[in-house]
Amino acid sequence: MNTEHTAPQQPKTSSRRRLFSTLLGGAVATVPTLAASRVRAAGASTDTTAPETLVPEVAEMTTTDSTPMMMNDAPPMQSKTVSAGATAPPLQPTAQDKEILNIALGVELAIRDLYANIVAAGNLSDEESPVVLLIHSHHVAYAQSLGGLLGRAAINKRNDATYSQFSDNLKGTFASIASQLVAIENGAVTRHINSLNQLEGLNGSTLIASIISIESRHAAALASVAKKPLNAIIENYQDSIAIGA
Repeated sequence: MNTEHTAPQQPKTSSRRRLFSTLLGGAVATVPTLAASRVRAAGASTDTTAPETLVPEVAEMTTTDSTPMMMNDAPPMQSKTVSAGATAPPLQPTAQDKEILNIALGVELAIRDLYANIVAAGNLSDEESPVVLLIHSHHVAYAQSLGGLLGRAAINKRNDATYSQFSDNLKGTFASIASQLVAIENGAVTRHINSLNQLEGLNGSTLIASIISIESRHAAALASVAKKPLNAIIENYQDSIAIGA
C-alpha cells in the first residue's frame, strides 16, 4: 500500500499574500512620527495636495504592531559630549536639514499620490488592492512624519518632477506596472540615502533611515512579484528619483 501523501499545492494568490505579509508586515512600526499635538502646536498641515479621489481606509489591514511609534514615546536622544571640545550632532534639524527634509517630504507626497491613482484606476484584483493600499498608507505616514518634524517649516506640496516621472506609466494591471513600482521605491531609497549623507540633526537622520529601511522592503516585495532575478531583488542599482531643479 502506498502511504505517501502529497502536500496540497497552495494557490498562487496564497503564496503571494504570504510574501507580502513577510516583507511588509509591521513595516510602519519603524517610522517614528511626532505626536499629533506637537504637529498642531507647530501649525503645520501634513496633507495639502491629496488627490480628489479618496483612498479607502487601511486600518483594518494593520495590527497594533504596525502603529507608528511616536517620538514622544521613543527613548530620548541626548546630546552628549563625546570627546574633549566635541559634542554630538544636534537633535533638531538645522537650516540645511530643513531644505533636505522638505525635498524628502515632496517626494513622499508625490509617491502617495501615485499609489492613490493606481487604486482609483480600478485595475487591481481583490488581493492586489489591499497590498497597494498598505504601501500607500506607509507613504502617507512618512509624509506626516516629515511634516511633523519640520513643523512650520514644512512645505506641504508634492514634488511635481517625481510625480511626472511615473504618472503616465501606472495605468495598467498590477503585473504590468510592478516594475515601475520597483523603480519608484528603489529610486526613493537612493534619494533618501543621498539625503542621509547630508543631514546633521539626529531626529531627521533617524527618520530618514527608518524610511529607507521600509521602502527597501517595498522594493523587494514588488520585485518578487515582477519576477525580477534574485540580484535585482536584493540589490538597488536604481538612480535617484527625479526631484527637479
